[in-house]
Amino acid sequence: MAIEPIHRWKVVPGRLYDRHHQWVLQEDVLITVGVTDYTQDTAGDILYAALPEPGTVLVEGMPFGSIESGKWVGQLYAPFDGVVIVANALVQDDPQILNRDPYGQGWLIKARATTSLENFLSADAYSAWLSQQDVL
Repeated sequence: MAIEPIHRWKVVPGRLYDRHHQWVLQEDVLITVGVTDYTQDTAGDILYAALPEPGTVLVEGMPFGSIESGKWVGQLYAPFDGVVIVANALVQDDPQILNRDPYGQGWLIKARATTSLENFLSADAYSAWLSQQDVL
């Protein structure tokens, strides 16, 4: 899978993105959720991650966890309504995996969605949106 640089941030094709700089990937009935390269880059060295327990109900737009660096604490927002099936223990044990591999081993949760993913941005649309923000 190719990773295309957008200015200095990578956006992986084949995933969907939200305006909280999170990505989702549907795999059969489960949806994997993670943070983007933009998130990990602007946060700096991520030192702590708080992720939900399996069975936690997700409500779209509401916080479900957080990540922290030495300079920043950021909420993670549920990208859809659903239920958490598994949280990534590797991220909780080694939060800096988010800096090293946000699109691979640094995924956050796998969940079952009860709402549609129709409001997400494609990789191209997210790249265009990102390039228009005051983040460059």
